[in-house]
Amino acid sequence: MKPTADPHQFLDLARDLCKFATGVVADENDALFKRLDQELALELFYYSSKETFNGWEVPLNWRVNKAELSRDGVVVFDGKSHTLGVGRYSKSFAGELDWEHLKPHLVTNPDLPDAMMFHCMWQYRPWQADWALCIPHNIYRTLGPGKYRVDLKTEYSPGSMLVGHHIKQGKSNKTIIFQSNTCHPHMANDGFAGTAVLIRLFQWLAKIDTYYSYRLILGPEHLGTVFYLRDQPQETIGDFVSGIFEEMPGTSAPIKATSTFLGNQMIDQAIHNALRHQTSAYELVPWRMGAGNDEVVWEAPGYEVPFVEITRSENFEKPFKEYHSSLDTVELMDPAKLTEMHQVLKSVIRILEHNAVINRKFNGLICLSHPQYNLYKERPDPTVAKDISSNSEKWGYLQDCLFRYFDGETTILDIAQKHDLSFGELRHYLEQFEEKDLVKLEFSEIVRSPVTKV
Repeated sequence: MKPTADPHQFLDLARDLCKFATGVVADENDALFKRLDQELALELFYYSSKETFNGWEVPLNWRVNKAELSRDGVVVFDGKSHTLGVGRYSKSFAGELDWEHLKPHLVTNPDLPDAMMFHCMWQYRPWQADWALCIPHNIYRTLGPGKYRVDLKTEYSPGSMLVGHHIKQGKSNKTIIFQSNTCHPHMANDGFAGTAVLIRLFQWLAKIDTYYSYRLILGPEHLGTVFYLRDQPQETIGDFVSGIFEEMPGTSAPIKATSTFLGNQMIDQAIHNALRHQTSAYELVPWRMGAGNDEVVWEAPGYEVPFVEITRSENFEKPFKEYHSSLDTVELMDPAKLTEMHQVLKSVIRILEHNAVINRKFNGLICLSHPQYNLYKERPDPTVAKDISSNSEKWGYLQDCLFRYFDGETTILDIAQKHDLSFGELRHYLEQFEEKDLVKLEFSEIVRSPVTKV
């Protein structure tokens, strides 16, 4: 897909970030975070190799010095030709193998014949590490019975896992988290395009006043979040009222959003409303069904932060064709899809920042069509020609119910969801009631359940 106009400059930033050979622990992580810091000031946290928590382990730094596969003295594959050419955290191996013993160590994908696949399991389970070469299928299919020479030299050394955060302080310490990963080297859709969208989102946030504080967290999937949360004070964790893990924003698939673990939280409703009225196609799925990432860490016992993932996915089994491969490049990205994701996230923030309950200042039925109020939304009439919108019946039915919602308990978002209306349009309409001194809108803060104790 050829990129077109990119007014938010997502692509240029994603292309820059994709240059770095990053990982959970990797030599080029420092350079990546220096580049990120040029866009947004980040506080960095370092977690040393071999640190453990709940069975999770920060791996050692890992390098590939040589990775040649030869047959009859001719190199048929050089794993150093691309960062993904060797399975992450592979051990060294040198020796001759026949085809049957070599095959289990070759990772390939016939559906992506030119791709090297991202073999990443051992960075999460360093105690299981073996060795693997990630070979494009167009090379793999030329191989076969015979003797092969493997010369794989890797090295391990102590290092640090990096996590960065940026805090946009609001009037309250109540905080909404946004997160993406930094551990997929050179990958755009499942990686740095998502990071670029969030960087631009926080640059927009910096220009506006907000009630909530917002925290952007960038680091390796799962491991970064496990250790970052380990070191957060309990009081701070109590201020985390909800969060979003955003990734895979740039391909043509519909946006998919998971629910929080409990479901029907304010963040769930806000995302649903934004998707319903800001996109042409979307899908809502239950917690961890068909999509999932670090929300499982955020919602773990003792933290229980209501968290969702928002992404794009072709189906439950395949997020996008080039997933976890060397073909996940910036050239796949559609700027219009990146902009749509950006707009959805902005809408979610606006909803959460402007949700309110409505306190009534009158008794009885108000004649909304009277010139004193001029608040009536016209409905279809077979005898009168009217210039009305396609959803006039929705607005008409809302008016039949509206006054009962002025109870100081029902929120604007509750009403918008119940009547399938855009939060922004409904909020604008209700502000006119406030201008007429019929109601008082009172901000409705996100309330999360108390964190459970051991």
